[in-house]
Amino acid sequence: MTYPRMIQTLRVSSAVLTGIAALLAILIWLGLSHFGVSDEAVSAIKSSSAIYFLIGFLCLSVALTLLAPIAIPRLVFLLGLFPLLVGWRISALTGMGAINILCACAFVGFLAIFAVLVLHGLRTPATGGRPQTSYSSVQLAFIRLYIGLDLVPHCTEKLFAGPAVRSGDVHSFQALGVPDALQFVLLAGVIEFSAAIGVGLGLFTRLAAVLTVVYLIVATIMGHHFLLGFIWASPGGGWEYPVLWSVLILSFVFGGGRWMSLDEVISEHVKLPRWVLALMGDTSSHCHTRMAEEKS
Repeated sequence: MTYPRMIQTLRVSSAVLTGIAALLAILIWLGLSHFGVSDEAVSAIKSSSAIYFLIGFLCLSVALTLLAPIAIPRLVFLLGLFPLLVGWRISALTGMGAINILCACAFVGFLAIFAVLVLHGLRTPATGGRPQTSYSSVQLAFIRLYIGLDLVPHCTEKLFAGPAVRSGDVHSFQALGVPDALQFVLLAGVIEFSAAIGVGLGLFTRLAAVLTVVYLIVATIMGHHFLLGFIWASPGGGWEYPVLWSVLILSFVFGGGRWMSLDEVISEHVKLPRWVLALMGDTSSHCHTRMAEEKS
């Protein structure tokens, strides 16, 4: 099977699975079926905004997966994956078992797209006979995608999974003595949502990395983790985990998103001013351009 056909087959498969999950969510919303979900879970999700966000993000994933140009398969992966992860998290938090399974299967399809992109990039020569990508680029992209998209579950429970789920975060903030806890939870959710896009998808990666680290440090201070020792497994949680997370994200200030980032895709197809490129960080396409210019 050829490379374009593999990408096309995988993206259609993922879109179909996500579309079925969206259809099930619509039928639950209409009250036509529970699909094995408990009456309590159905009542909870129908009485909140969660069902609308669930349907919306799943449909958005289908649309972006199918509408992203097949000539730029990185967009198929990045744009289709993000809303799927949000919908998947909502279904997991609200007990939508069948939808949860379908989203998990669609996620496997996106992982397969990523694997095909990696193998194609490592095997296909580009300028100067070098591969289109390198093992180090893949490694950095894998780390950035994981630590960035790891924010999706956090922002989803604060913004999109309904008041019942959000109340757990509100109570946690109240226990820390945060005034107007609900507003702070919503603000934290918006920041985490933006950080997941900026770092995970690699959009203005350098700027996003700096702001995300600032947020993590402030959250660590507000959570009193610096006063609880180093080890995260300590009672209440030490500062080991948030600082590790911050250091990993901060490393992308130096190079930016590079391979498998929206920054790279945009910079390859749009001529941008230097100050915009500075907010993005370096991109592999510009690295190749500079190397060619320096040799000439």
